[in-house]
Amino acid sequence: MPRNHALSLAVCLAALLPSAVLAQRTIDLGPAFSGTYAPEGMACAGLALIEVQGGTMVGAEFAISVTDIIEFPGEPNRIEASLFNQAGGGEWEDSAILTLAEDGQSLRFDYPDGTTAVWVRCD
Repeated sequence: MPRNHALSLAVCLAALLPSAVLAQRTIDLGPAFSGTYAPEGMACAGLALIEVQGGTMVGAEFAISVTDIIEFPGEPNRIEASLFNQAGGGEWEDSAILTLAEDGQSLRFDYPDGTTAVWVRCD
């Protein structure tokens, strides 16, 4: 599927998600974080695409709203974020430290339980 069609699919799927995520008060992460990503090791195509815009992150099977942030002084690309998640018919809140790589090409999530997720920029 061409990339622009995959983005259209992600936007359509976001519109179909229950409005709870999109209705949550979101905190803007800033323009440096915005863009299209894919999980590390996955192609920048199809259902793997993740759109980060403002304080919302939308993938084919999930949506996340950033509901609060704590900034790290002197580290503009690193924040602790409170997250409202919706996926698989469920909703939950959690938090993660989000770190945008200095070159802006990857976004790392470090969760309190020790797990890590890395998204790689596609655009």
